[in-house]
Amino acid sequence: MKEQMLFGIYHTDCRKDRKKFRELAASDFVNVFLVEGDRKERSFSENFKVLKHYPGKGIFVSVSGLGFSVKPCAVADVGEEMHVPECTMYPDYKRRIDKFIRYLKRKKYYEKVIGFYMDEPMLWGITNDELEAFTGYFRTQAAPDKRFFVCFSLAGVAPDFWTIAGAEAVTPRSTQFLTDVAFDMYHKWSSDYEKIYREMLERTGNRDDLRIWFIPCTMDYRGDKSEEHCLEHLENCYSLLRKAKRPGGLMCYTYHTFPPDEEGLGNIGLDKLTDPTYPKYWRRLYERMKEIGREMISGGA
Repeated sequence: MKEQMLFGIYHTDCRKDRKKFRELAASDFVNVFLVEGDRKERSFSENFKVLKHYPGKGIFVSVSGLGFSVKPCAVADVGEEMHVPECTMYPDYKRRIDKFIRYLKRKKYYEKVIGFYMDEPMLWGITNDELEAFTGYFRTQAAPDKRFFVCFSLAGVAPDFWTIAGAEAVTPRSTQFLTDVAFDMYHKWSSDYEKIYREMLERTGNRDDLRIWFIPCTMDYRGDKSEEHCLEHLENCYSLLRKAKRPGGLMCYTYHTFPPDEEGLGNIGLDKLTDPTYPKYWRRLYERMKEIGREMISGGA
């Protein structure tokens, strides 16, 4: 039986926008959510409490904080002048993971979890050995019945296209425990995207069992992009996904508009672009996202 593909939008959990999360939980075009933040925050539990009413929808939980401490810095993209931030792996990461899994099971949230997630680990200074150890513990000991999804920066999977000082490129060994992978890049669509995709497959071992995701640019990247730019990006990501041996899904970036002190890129998210009163109201983009999401969820892709 063909595995159902997943369609989601980054940064729509209750920590970012409670109203939007509830709206998307009830929608017919989104079936997966990425939950971030500390489990002690009220919003963390709220995500699970809302989704318990929707059996067909699941969650990837971001877990980098269980294993790593990164020196705070704003996200930027300035090429060769960048260096990975100071990153430390907690010596008691296994205890932290075990405690978190016990919490999910005790609260009866575990069944809603599709898997666990890390974002651009190599760009944040995580090494290949650390990535293998951290994901391996999840997949072999703590939660072997759950998936593990990583979206890599180009530094992790295609350093010949772009990288920064101190970032390691992944290997088949360091990614052996992953079940789902993607990379993100938001420039104008070109033949480079398929080349990077092929390189990602090569660096992760050309595995037939690895689910492939794409990250459509559904935002005003750097504040100077057009709706046509995003529509082209979305359509091409969807096209490449359908060609994958084992398509995982699309996770659109992004709903939330981050303040400059968190992300110094000038990106404008769907929270503004879907507002009819905003100067850039991208109705066509959001309607096409809905159409694609419905196709994927229904199995008609």
